[in-house]
Amino acid sequence: MLYKSSTLHLFVLIITSCSLSVVQAQEKESVILRAMQDEMKRSMTELKYEGHDAPFFISYGITDATNYSVYSALGALVQSGEYKNRDKSVRVMAGNYEFNDESLDNNSYSEPTANEIPIPVDDDYFGIRRSLWTTTDIVYKGAAQQYKKHQAALKEKDKKIGDLPHREFAKVPVLKKIEPGKPYILDKSKWDNYCNQLSAVFKSYPDLKSTKVTMNVSFGTQYFITSEGTVVVTPFAKAMIHCRAEAKTKKGEHASDNIVYYANIPEEFPAIDKMKAEAKALAEGLTAVHEESALEEDYSGPVLFTGAASAQVFASIFLSSRESLEATDRIPSITDTRPDPVTSLETRIGKLIVDNGISVIAKSTLKTFNGKSLISAFDVDDEGVVPPDQFILIEKGILKNLLNDRSLARPAQTANGHANGPGVLEVVSDKGVPMPALKQALIEAARKEGLDFGIMIKEESETGESIPQFFKVYVINGKEERIRPVRTNSIALKNLKRVSGIAKQQHAYTLESGNGRLLSIIAPEALLLDGIELSPVQMPLQEPEVTYIESPLKIN
Repeated sequence: MLYKSSTLHLFVLIITSCSLSVVQAQEKESVILRAMQDEMKRSMTELKYEGHDAPFFISYGITDATNYSVYSALGALVQSGEYKNRDKSVRVMAGNYEFNDESLDNNSYSEPTANEIPIPVDDDYFGIRRSLWTTTDIVYKGAAQQYKKHQAALKEKDKKIGDLPHREFAKVPVLKKIEPGKPYILDKSKWDNYCNQLSAVFKSYPDLKSTKVTMNVSFGTQYFITSEGTVVVTPFAKAMIHCRAEAKTKKGEHASDNIVYYANIPEEFPAIDKMKAEAKALAEGLTAVHEESALEEDYSGPVLFTGAASAQVFASIFLSSRESLEATDRIPSITDTRPDPVTSLETRIGKLIVDNGISVIAKSTLKTFNGKSLISAFDVDDEGVVPPDQFILIEKGILKNLLNDRSLARPAQTANGHANGPGVLEVVSDKGVPMPALKQALIEAARKEGLDFGIMIKEESETGESIPQFFKVYVINGKEERIRPVRTNSIALKNLKRVSGIAKQQHAYTLESGNGRLLSIIAPEALLLDGIELSPVQMPLQEPEVTYIESPLKIN
């Protein structure tokens, strides 16, 4: 069974105004790591529950983080502060690798109890051990009881574990990886000022209803050990800046847009002048929303996705749908009469599932692409398993492998170091064409279907967080007419079976791929698909607001 505490949000800003010296970092590491190793040794030796099996596997994880966040509006700080926290994960398994407490049940998580003691943020050796002890005791009891129930269920049905759908726990090589953290110095006033300068742009747009800029960073060290002997100590850093504005049209319709950038550290954010220009464009786009026409009726036909919109299509199909490239570890319960929860891809390995020009490779250890940082890259996954530098998932349209962790629910599954997901995914095509040719291909496809126009969806951000821009592209003259946002109905794997066009050029994007995880995806800059269904969006209408005095931003 597994327990995880989660007080640290993914992008709660984490930067300190002064760095730890190397000596201080090593001293901290020795206290945390020594406490983890000593408590694990004691647990593996002494944990006993009368009438139940002892644990065969334990893992401990601690995330040691310093957090710093900034919130600015109209050129002034609303909030700026920092805090420290430590999260932990504890996994205790009873039984053996082939048959254990997680083998026959889909719920392998242990809920916190009133006896839970948080990890102290100070380097208190016995405080850290006590926190791990209380959680280990609770999780072990649940695992031991669950395993005994599983044994009883097999006996009652007169079955062997191999006779039933079940989950095994993969054996993996022992890993020793201790990577010292690099000293980091943050100029707090510099980044406060950066946010203030950016939020001040919106002073010139008094008709906007709400604006804000937030910066968040997460920075520290992750520790992970197992009873098998694996020890992993790695530094981490993630940063995000988010610029948001909201407006209302003259008809009372709500509109909003975002600018989001992810980075390892704030120094990787765009220069302030570039950010200010983007904020200005965002504000002007919102104030002009009421001037755009709308899609009059449902549309079915060719759609050209460009920029992050293209990357979003690939990410949503390959990672967020039922036909995901991530293997499922769900199994039908021995008392469950519902259909097998296996995804349709589990049975399609070796078969053509997308256009034969498309290949998909997980490159989870790749750190940069064309000079851009791939911030979701990792060298070791959350279970202490090293992923291959290149792991082919789809080759020329044929499904070769699925991403997996150590929990194996099907005979063909292997532990391939992707408990975190893919980290970095590359989509390539040997049928790529230059970008200008794709617009013409859109026009020709629309003409063949007897349509007056095709649809182009553009997203120029690198994160997929902005509101895409939608355009009618007229067959008669190629003119682009911007329209209000439309609803894109479900796009599935079948839509990639016959790709009408794909760009030769690739670009790296950082997207949220589900479950709050970030994905760095290297994808073609444009994708043309046929048979895509779009529907007009009815903007929510509200009664026009009556203001009895104008915004002070309109003075002078």
